[in-house]
Amino acid sequence: MRTGKLRDRVILRRPVKAKDGKGGWSTSFEEVAVDLPACIETLDGREAVMEHVLEGVSSCRIWIRWRGDVAANWQVRLGGVDLNISAPPANPDRRRRWLMLTATTAAVLKTG
Repeated sequence: MRTGKLRDRVILRRPVKAKDGKGGWSTSFEEVAVDLPACIETLDGREAVMEHVLEGVSSCRIWIRWRGDVAANWQVRLGGVDLNISAPPANPDRRRRWLMLTATTAAVLKTG
């Protein structure tokens, strides 16, 4: 990966749990990094049945500069579209220069 390929801008978001006032918890996302340089590679598009409805799902690979705090339950916002990180963040060259995130459209929301 070369720095010149970081042409996109993304927002990193992490989940935050808050009491819902009824004895339970609700999860929302807070922004951790805004206007983060990234390279987006589209991987595939497919259809999946979710809650008895056929939904379009797309996957992508997102490259950013190394950060040690990103987790697999975070989201990436790209141009108003929320993407769920669907695999543990990878450090492909093991030199802590780049972080590779695999993400899918937010139609496939993680629970738990």
